[in-house]
Amino acid sequence: MESKIGNKRWYIIAMLVLCFTFMYLGRASISIAGPVLMKEYGWTGTQFGLVSTAFFIGYALTMLPAGWLSDRFGATKVIVVGTLLWSLFTFLTPVGSAAISSLVLIRAVVGLGQGVTLPATSSLVSRWVPKKEAGKAQGLTLVGVPLGVVLTMLIGVYLIQNYNWQTIFYLFALLGPIWSLIWVKFGKDRPDLHSSISQEELEYIQSDQGSKDSGGHAVSFSAKEIFSVASVWGAIISYFCYNYVFYLLLTWLPTYLAVGRGFTLVKSGYYTMIPYLVAMITYPLGGILADWASQKYGQNIGRKLFPVCGLIIGGIALIFGAQASNANMAIFLIAASMGCLTITQGGFFSIPIIFAPKNAGTIVGMYGFIGTMAGISAPLVTGMVVDSYGYNFALFLGSSMAILGAVILLTAKIKPIEVKIKPLSGISVGN
Repeated sequence: MESKIGNKRWYIIAMLVLCFTFMYLGRASISIAGPVLMKEYGWTGTQFGLVSTAFFIGYALTMLPAGWLSDRFGATKVIVVGTLLWSLFTFLTPVGSAAISSLVLIRAVVGLGQGVTLPATSSLVSRWVPKKEAGKAQGLTLVGVPLGVVLTMLIGVYLIQNYNWQTIFYLFALLGPIWSLIWVKFGKDRPDLHSSISQEELEYIQSDQGSKDSGGHAVSFSAKEIFSVASVWGAIISYFCYNYVFYLLLTWLPTYLAVGRGFTLVKSGYYTMIPYLVAMITYPLGGILADWASQKYGQNIGRKLFPVCGLIIGGIALIFGAQASNANMAIFLIAASMGCLTITQGGFFSIPIIFAPKNAGTIVGMYGFIGTMAGISAPLVTGMVVDSYGYNFALFLGSSMAILGAVILLTAKIKPIEVKIKPLSGISVGN
């Protein structure tokens, strides 16, 4: 069946996986170089913390406009401009690193460029796949996130040890323009614009694209119509809770293993990769399961089933990981927690396509904006809890956020936003 339909849409998804991988190589490069920079320039932890915060502030600012612009004018212009922007300022990072103020500004602009990627790619996915494949497509796309983190750790450490920290930024900055050239050559905003897509695949995609108007076209909603739906906000707030735990682990896991568990820095670095290796499997698996469950139980139950279960089980695993007496068991449970948490993402990011496929970028833009607030708050709150109560309580808080997210998502109804038919004025009914 697949061979008869064609698989052009999966080539598009593969290019988006590459986009996320390159983006995370550019993003995580500062984390690998951070200790060297702090030692070389004598920065305090607070000063270097400003660099991370600056990135997330820039990242949050472009989320909402990028989603709206992608839905309205097409994602190619948005994502290529953003990619070239973050690539340029990644390349400039070594030049501006001597002064903390210039590095803060540079990382903020890197964040501005990278902030467009998530909503723009979601807008692309919503147009390139039918609803029944939305979870699989989104889950596969997001494989680039853990893949980028793992590659950054492996390649970054090698480059620092054998060359210097500046090489990381120069090399990773080249990846964005390379991807942009690939996308401009082979990618398109919509399948009907692609010269080599088969008619069968085009019809297959367009036959399952959400609510239709009287002319049979997918409906586009205003921002007011979208964000007046309570269930949309339920999904967004639940995603914030997920992101809190994700960023807690992303920013604090190496330190937790080194300080809280007594690992060496080298061992901590290698063990930190384990949860992300697990995530490379669970991101696409979660998408496949979300599609399967939605066909078996309907969109409302099916799209929520694995996100809810993943958040609850992931939260519980984090509690046991914090209390584990054996360090190896602790990392096993934390990796299990990461796997359960990331299995939610195919479901989470297919939900906007169910709500409104032509406005998926706008909804994911709000996902990203609110979720980035977790990226800003989780490292700070975790540090305060660690200072006051210890690492275990910080992990307990993360677990509570995951379970809270599951409860909130349960209250949301995952179904297409209804088309409100406006009454015609000036027409009388009856005699």
